[in-house]
Amino acid sequence: MAIGKKVKVGGSYYKGYALVVSAPPGDYVLDMTHADACVINGITVIPDKYGEGDCFKLEHLKSDNTLIRTIAETVYNVGANAAWLFDLVALEMMNPGDKFRLTYTNASSTAMNVYTNVERIR
Repeated sequence: MAIGKKVKVGGSYYKGYALVVSAPPGDYVLDMTHADACVINGITVIPDKYGEGDCFKLEHLKSDNTLIRTIAETVYNVGANAAWLFDLVALEMMNPGDKFRLTYTNASSTAMNVYTNVERIR
C-alpha cells in the first residue's frame, strides 16, 4: 500500500500514489508531478492483484509531455502484491513541473489498484 502523505526520513522524502485500474482493457496513466526541483532516487511499484499479460512502463516527461527518458518498459505484473523496486543509482533529475509517469496496460480485464512509493531528495 502507498504512503498516504509525504514523509521525510533522513535526507529523503517518500511520497505514495495510487493508480486505480478499471476492468476494461487499456492504458491507465498516473502522473507524479513535482512542483520543485529534486532528484528521484527510487520508485516502488506494487499491483494489488495479478493480471496475466499486464505490463507497465515508467517515463520522465517535461511539463508539456515531451519525453526526456524511458526508465523502464514492458515490465510484467508477476503477481498480487509483488513489488518492483527501481533503484536509480544515477539519480533522475526532475525540474519543477516535470512528471514521472507510470503507464499501466491492462490486458487481462482485471480491476486493481497499483501503488507506488517515490523516494526523492531535494
